[in-house]
Amino acid sequence: MAKRKRNTPFGGRKKFNRAVMNSDMDGKGDKASHVQGSSANAGEEQIELSWKQTFSPTILESRVPQKFIDIINKAGDAVLADDGLSKKWDFSESLVGKVSKEVAIPMYDKQDSQYALMILRKYCQEYLKQMQKWGRSYEWNKATNGAEPKEENINITQSWIVSQYKNEYNPWHKHSGHFSGVIYLKIPDGMENHFVKETQDHYPASGLIEFAYGEAQDMRSDTLMVKPEVGMILVFPSWLKHSVYPFYCDGERRSMSFNAYWRPPTKENK
Repeated sequence: MAKRKRNTPFGGRKKFNRAVMNSDMDGKGDKASHVQGSSANAGEEQIELSWKQTFSPTILESRVPQKFIDIINKAGDAVLADDGLSKKWDFSESLVGKVSKEVAIPMYDKQDSQYALMILRKYCQEYLKQMQKWGRSYEWNKATNGAEPKEENINITQSWIVSQYKNEYNPWHKHSGHFSGVIYLKIPDGMENHFVKETQDHYPASGLIEFAYGEAQDMRSDTLMVKPEVGMILVFPSWLKHSVYPFYCDGERRSMSFNAYWRPPTKENK
């Protein structure tokens, strides 16, 4: 009789006491959400199950438009290829990464700059609106008397590019602000084969970003692993600790990170 393949985050090979957002590590599978539904058979009866995750931080996953990727990569290419510009826009002193280059993003074109800021603000706005819908935006509601968040209520304070190569990594850290985010801009050509080989290991981690929250307990996961994909954006509370593991194939993995604050409406932006 054929051996039944187990439905695990890593293709049925092994089980792990941690969650994986893009669960089978190829961008498919179930996504983390506030509430998930399922069903099961109890004898001849089918029972409906509602899984609530109200006690964990929320991470928003989406895809940015190709236009956004092109704008940021164009700015990044100009700076990263020029040692003088890389030094001028160096942002590494403010960061913990052990990577080749971490640079601020100069935006000389006003329209490109406005578009990029609009995209970042929109994702933070949607994150805050969802928290308000779920009754979790306590400080915002207190400061605004429960006003609906608008794009102009989001202030992007910092953004920078992380250019990462073989053996480089980002240790555990957190950010400043109310929201933080990461957007993946380039992935090495050999990364997919690298991931396939990685899943054969007893603890697949290299090349992934990992989030951690709370203490390790039975019947819960205290970490969440995510496989980077070009165009993917992750938005999360700035206090949520995360780390980026090194990878071992050639090529650049480029990402953009940012921090943002919400600011209450004023007479000018109500």
